Amino acid sequence: MKKRWAVLGLSFALFFCSVAGAFGKSVSIQIIQNHPGQEKVWMTSYLFEQCITDYFFENGQIVSSSPVWINSSEDKNKGALRASLKENLDGGMEYLVRVELIYKPAKQDSNPDAFLLENIQKVQWKTYNVRTGLEVANGSAMPDSVTSQNNNEAGLADLAGFAAYKINSGLKNLK
Repeated sequence: MKKRWAVLGLSFALFFCSVAGAFGKSVSIQIIQNHPGQEKVWMTSYLFEQCITDYFFENGQIVSSSPVWINSSEDKNKGALRASLKENLDGGMEYLVRVELIYKPAKQDSNPDAFLLENIQKVQWKTYNVRTGLEVANGSAMPDSVTSQNNNEAGLADLAGFAAYKINSGLKNLK
């Protein structure tokens, strides 16, 4: 009897993995913090990474993420892209999605540990085919008007969820 349950459990696990593999894409997420003059990764960038990664995972994608990249120069950014593409090719991923958070210039009293929607000017992304290294999709999103009700973690999570939805919609059109 125990043997039958073990075989049944193994069969279920294999079926689940094959279904996820048949329908899901393997996606690597990289957040780029574009905030001139800032050397510290802001909590907002970490929250975006977590929300987008969760979205893809919950929608059946095989997802990984790499550390948040602080955009300091165009040359370093291109080097980071090449390195990410190579790492993801070695890791067997299909797509690399680089999500760039463009921050507004920091005010003197800005708090890097606060989740404030008012800090984000724009979110833009580019999706790359890892095998070819070519950009296959892109897009952008802007925060809605900032109010006292949405200038918080929930407002940031909503923006990240919207961006993830748009990115995922673009991925569904790729073969």
